[in-house]
Amino acid sequence: MNDVIEWSGYKWLTQERWGRVHKDKSYCWYDPSAVEITLKNHLNLKTQYNPKEFPKLGIRSKIGVGLVSCATEFGPGTFEIEAKLPYGKYLWPAFWMWSWDSWPPEIDIFEGYSRKNPNYSRLNWNKPWCFWHIDTNVHYTKGSKNKMAGPKSHYMGFKDPTRHFIKYKLKWAEESLKFYYNNKLVRTINDPIVMKQINSTKMNVVINNHVTQDLPYSEIPLSNFTIKYFKYEKA
Repeated sequence: MNDVIEWSGYKWLTQERWGRVHKDKSYCWYDPSAVEITLKNHLNLKTQYNPKEFPKLGIRSKIGVGLVSCATEFGPGTFEIEAKLPYGKYLWPAFWMWSWDSWPPEIDIFEGYSRKNPNYSRLNWNKPWCFWHIDTNVHYTKGSKNKMAGPKSHYMGFKDPTRHFIKYKLKWAEESLKFYYNNKLVRTINDPIVMKQINSTKMNVVINNHVTQDLPYSEIPLSNFTIKYFKYEKA
């Protein structure tokens, strides 16, 4: 099992940089056997039943999930992947980044929530055109409190994101964060408080498959999150 892989021109850890299991999400762990590079040089991040003991933490984790955390510290620029989301219930794939100095800030280029619909579809009465539960978000601090810009779903077209490759992109400039799905601008964040915190740090890029905590034990999914590439262009 590899702790470090090379993919898309970068070195990646097969875990978070602080470890393999989160004490508050101990039902799953970052499993290097759930990370695979295919003959096409695609990255596959899986979910699988693979119990593991963490004796020092007093944790027994039952589900292995695939996660990669880039060893490079990134500043402003354009970040992009082209990916097919994993199919299955209660999945939580994401393409995101967080500060090398502290948490927050965090930028969620997307977080997908399949819940009981394995292809992420949902009925959204407030935004009926946003029928895929795939959200952007930003975490930051205001005073001494952790805040969020707020999760938002966006129009992504009619293509099922578990059957088609979709481009997910962030343009981080000094004055704003701009989010794009399939090259369409879907959200801009330019709050000066947010941007000051983002611009004061370097970011750690993470791509992961995951499961939500409400997953029934009897429905542990065997899923595969496929990413064609990761690209970064410095601003």
